[in-house]
Amino acid sequence: MRGKSTRLGQSIGKWINSEWWLPYILFIAEGGEVGQPCQCNISDGQGQHTETCGRAGALTLRLLGAFQARRQGVRVTIARSSARVLAVLAVHGPASRAEVSGLLWPESPQSRASSDLRTALWRLQRTGADFLDLDGQTLAIAERVAVDLASASEWAKNVVHGAWPATETPPPPDGCDRELLTGWDEPWLEHPREHVRMLTVQAIEVAAQRLLTAGRPAEALPYLLQVMRMDPLRESAAQLLVELHLVQRNVHEAVRQYRRYRDLVRADLGIEPGIGMRSLVSRYLTAD
Repeated sequence: MRGKSTRLGQSIGKWINSEWWLPYILFIAEGGEVGQPCQCNISDGQGQHTETCGRAGALTLRLLGAFQARRQGVRVTIARSSARVLAVLAVHGPASRAEVSGLLWPESPQSRASSDLRTALWRLQRTGADFLDLDGQTLAIAERVAVDLASASEWAKNVVHGAWPATETPPPPDGCDRELLTGWDEPWLEHPREHVRMLTVQAIEVAAQRLLTAGRPAEALPYLLQVMRMDPLRESAAQLLVELHLVQRNVHEAVRQYRRYRDLVRADLGIEPGIGMRSLVSRYLTAD
């Protein structure tokens, strides 16, 4: 009898420590009832309200700039832990539960990290919006979800690989020059953030260069200004901007752009602009 009691106590202890029950405790604490429809917290710009929601509808995720999730254009309020799950899957692609929990909670024991992931997934499910496809141990962003990062990356890769003629290249997607998940301090974001920035800068510059070569400097100008906002020390873009002004016979603007860039790299890097850039304006410069 004592042996059975001991085993029973051990089983109860494992059940408690597993914390798989935590979402259900939270569900009850929030006033949920078994079998009730999902309730979604909706923000429409004039406050929040709760509505019963179905599973259908256009779903979008914004990762460039501040994180946002929307259904049919209306913002969906998502818990931070759930947003982190969506973000890591949108950035890295499909991953196992162990991989996701390891990235998001690297300092926690695996059992604790797995429990935190289960809670985050449960909270996400409670929004009533099917952002994820769950296939056993594999998690993925559902194909029906439009992700701005995916659209921006596809545009950038197509530009770099010359998928369109210069004069038929579509403009960059809105917001593609924003930082990936602005304000998030996550170790796993460091390399993806830099990768996205570098690819975007390169693509916008390539698009500008092709327009300039095609004799369309006015269309190239906004692209080059965008690149310079993203990377003020980028000499290749600064040189193209000087070339653009000279093509338009705006010598004063070309010299002013050169001097602005020269002063910036002198102050920040202690160097001079390259010979290619200097040669563009050397004939117009006084002894300075």
